[in-house]
Amino acid sequence: MTNSVKCFIITRDRNIVMDYKMVTIYDIAKKAKVSSATVSRVLNGGSVSPSTKERIMRIIEKEGYTPDSNAIYLKRAKTKKIGLIVPDISNPGYPETVKVIHDIMKSKGYHLILGNTYRNIEEEKSILEIMQRERVAGIIVATCEGEDDRILYPLFKRLIENGIPVVFMGKKKERLPVDIISVNNFTGAFKMTDYLLRTGKKKIGFIAGRKSLRATEERLAGYIEAHKKRGMKIHSEIVICEGEYTIEFGKKWTEKIIKEKVDAIFCGNDLMAIGAINKIEASGFKVPEDIAVAGFDDIFLATLVKPSLTTVHQPLEKIASIGCERLIGWIKRKLKENEEILIEPEIIIRESA
Repeated sequence: MTNSVKCFIITRDRNIVMDYKMVTIYDIAKKAKVSSATVSRVLNGGSVSPSTKERIMRIIEKEGYTPDSNAIYLKRAKTKKIGLIVPDISNPGYPETVKVIHDIMKSKGYHLILGNTYRNIEEEKSILEIMQRERVAGIIVATCEGEDDRILYPLFKRLIENGIPVVFMGKKKERLPVDIISVNNFTGAFKMTDYLLRTGKKKIGFIAGRKSLRATEERLAGYIEAHKKRGMKIHSEIVICEGEYTIEFGKKWTEKIIKEKVDAIFCGNDLMAIGAINKIEASGFKVPEDIAVAGFDDIFLATLVKPSLTTVHQPLEKIASIGCERLIGWIKRKLKENEEILIEPEIIIRESA
């Protein structure tokens, strides 16, 4: 009696076009003349004599055996998989972050599972549950840009209690035992606002995503503090923190505040700033002659738009690298205390302001 699994591939018109035998762990054990438990130990990196291990691996290669990931790690608490969650992969900042994390984790022997939440809480919850079932070794969660996802924090807490460390990149901590790696949003916004004020701007509008988000709160605080430092009045009608960090909302809020005769607009991210430039020029004004525009992030599009975008440079590669380093430290149990690490940004002056 064989333990091989016979499989069929069926076309849409229900015709069987191929059948073959899927090699199982029991087939490998039989050919190697060992128990299936011994094969399992080899697959899991357990203690097996070098000659036996070599013989088993030679048979695995010859038979083209592909072990089931769940079967291999059935008795393990974790796998060599890392979960990464981003809110919107279409935002130009995230592909760069994903690439850095992927390359670092690959060099350390880990595989990346990417989840894109579409800024939706239910999607994020589903992704976290999938990652838990996949027994990921750890999870990195990037900035939340959409719905306030703090209602999911009990789920994060449960993951951590089950031995899956979590690192936040730019999210609120809310007393969770997690590391937070982030750009210093406050000083970045303070520096940019102060620069605009020093260059003679007197009525600077501010637009960003939802006020409940960490990035919005801290960037708005920096904008306010720069005005206070110079004794400048803040006009509440030109401060809007609603919606999402997108080009569309940049256009929408810009259309509203240019009616208030602003001479500059500081946007919570570069996508909103690009939307602002488009709306300003479509309304018959010029950037920066009539209205200066500044953004935050320094995505690659910042140098391609016309006029090129003055912005706050967010060192994404450094943030991602530190995030990987901290997560691996927790996975290997080399760390004992959670940290909040802020990376100082710099402002990049280009044509738009």
